[in-house]
Amino acid sequence: MRTRPPEANRPKASHNHPALRHSRRAFTLVELLVVISIIAVLTGLLLPALGRAKAKAYNAACLNNLRQLGIATRVYCDDNAENLPTAEILPTQPIDPNNPLPRICDVLAPYVGRTANTNSAAVFKCPADPMGRFASEGSSYEWNAELNGRRIDESRTERAFLLLKQGDFSGGTTNFVLTIPPGTIPLLLDYDEFHPRPPNPGKNVVFMDGHVAPLEATHD
Repeated sequence: MRTRPPEANRPKASHNHPALRHSRRAFTLVELLVVISIIAVLTGLLLPALGRAKAKAYNAACLNNLRQLGIATRVYCDDNAENLPTAEILPTQPIDPNNPLPRICDVLAPYVGRTANTNSAAVFKCPADPMGRFASEGSSYEWNAELNGRRIDESRTERAFLLLKQGDFSGGTTNFVLTIPPGTIPLLLDYDEFHPRPPNPGKNVVFMDGHVAPLEATHD
């Protein structure tokens, strides 16, 4: 009978044998530079696309906020004899410092809670607000103070007149009232041009009739 040799006497495998030696070849400097260059190119291609996707997401969130605020304004009017809210344009700089008006975020906050299952404060914050308007004014959106106390669905000019004889004030005038369509009257809009829309940035706005649309910036 053959017996197995003791472990101590068993021949040891050579670590230098080619079949058993593990390859430990390292990257060369040139290969590392090539990999870094490829990563840089891919990053340059992906970042603009990610930036555009982020801007679109911010724009969509802003439009949704304004839509909710338009609904909240309508509900407010239902509770207040069809009269629109009265609020400051810029709460940190009231029109009359001795008699400051409330902030639009405070006026509409209870109505936002009734129209959407969301945090009312968040609805007033545009995600693309780089100027910190939400932090300073309570809202990223400017209230159209020209509508303070007016009736919803209707806006009229005041003290408008028409010359009875063109170019001649001595000929007399006739007074008239001009009614502006609700679809062209903004309720709230971005304070600043938050949204990039090449070649110019722009604002979003909710109109009196409830529709929301971008308001392109005009530059001379």
